[in-house]
Amino acid sequence: MTSLLQEQLYEIQHQAPSPSKDLFHLIITRTQVILRSWRIAVRAEHRLALPGEVKKSHSDFLLEDILHKQIQRVFGRHTLEYTLNLCRGQYDFLVRMPDNLIVHILSFLGTNDIKRLSETCRKFQKLCNSEEFWEKVRMPHVNGSTGIKKTGSGNERKKTLPQITGRPQWLQRRRSTFF
Repeated sequence: MTSLLQEQLYEIQHQAPSPSKDLFHLIITRTQVILRSWRIAVRAEHRLALPGEVKKSHSDFLLEDILHKQIQRVFGRHTLEYTLNLCRGQYDFLVRMPDNLIVHILSFLGTNDIKRLSETCRKFQKLCNSEEFWEKVRMPHVNGSTGIKKTGSGNERKKTLPQITGRPQWLQRRRSTFF
């Protein structure tokens, strides 16, 4: 599964909370954590400050409490927790899988399951709401029908799968008009 990992695992940039105007850029690769900062100052004496960069290996980053506090202050607690998990080797492989593999897996799910999955993260929301996804996925159970029809006079049953002509009703875009 580690072959699915790209070199760059995570990247985010943000401005420090007020009153600071400093900019921060956090990059997590397979081997290190890089925090870059740019000092934005109104005073002339602070304008000459060069951008800063801190590079730490994952094991060193896990021991740096001061760096943890700075990341939490700028990016928030959730970003810090996510960064720590990546440094511990706890990757989110499901989100990192190629789209064609995810579409194949999702083709076995029902529409309610796809709806719930689309509410979990941005990647699945984009994927489940795309036209390409609904063209590739054919759902065997639409509108509660089983798709089993009797044929002939005997006890034979033939299973037919209805074709989806578009997205399910809950994924249709609203059409609004402005008066």
